Amino acid sequence: MPDRIGNALAGQLQNAFSPSRLISDAASATGANFDFLMRTAARESNFDAGARASTSSASGMFQFIEQTWLAMVARHGERHGYGEMAAAVRQEGGRFVVDDPQSRQDILDMRFDPRAASLMAGELTAENASILREATGREPTTGELYAAHFLGASRAARLIETAHTNPDMRADALFPDAASANRRVFFDGASPRSASQLLSFLTRERPAVNVPDSVATPRMTASAANASEAGAALTQVRENLRAGVSGYAAGGGHGAVLSPAIMEILNTLDMPLRGGGRRS
Repeated sequence: MPDRIGNALAGQLQNAFSPSRLISDAASATGANFDFLMRTAARESNFDAGARASTSSASGMFQFIEQTWLAMVARHGERHGYGEMAAAVRQEGGRFVVDDPQSRQDILDMRFDPRAASLMAGELTAENASILREATGREPTTGELYAAHFLGASRAARLIETAHTNPDMRADALFPDAASANRRVFFDGASPRSASQLLSFLTRERPAVNVPDSVATPRMTASAANASEAGAALTQVRENLRAGVSGYAAGGGHGAVLSPAIMEILNTLDMPLRGGGRRS
């Protein structure tokens, strides 16, 4: 995409966005539970799109670590309008890598875009639910889904099993790397939590969240801003096409009108773009 568009969009993305609207749109697009996504964003960052963890690579409103984010972009980016970035991610030796350093940074910087973060959080939730469902033979609770968001689905499944079969086992012995990066979660003061205590801590009910009217998006690189706006543009096009078809069928005969800015962005995208419906 032309740099002039990217530079302009990078500045525009400084504007504030409604977290409830973004998360609602993401829930609709991915089939994830809206209330769960809202509570997760509140718990992870208090809706701070620029949040950064001090002990790990976790960043953004949903605190994605680098490998999880790259995996989500690789698997689901194209569906949400981030096809160029999705194509740049590949697997090597069990890890997700991006060959070009600048492209890698641009992709990771998109964790600070609350729209992209909300969409990928929705996709991650759907993946985690499927893994936990297969591991436990039942529907996961919202608390277990949060444990999967925090630990990863495979680790969460292991924690659920261990809490049942060996509840007194120290959780930091079960997941030493995670414990090292999240001491306040694995320890209650100076006392290590057991597997059952950690599961209870992660799955406990949280009070209703106070949602800010808007969240500020930190400045991103022009390339990351381009990808973010292109993804938003694709969503708008899909909505407009649906509205246009409905309007025509109702006898109005007029489709939705795309703004010149949206048209300019779409002209820079590789075609055809793969459509995507709501997850069943």
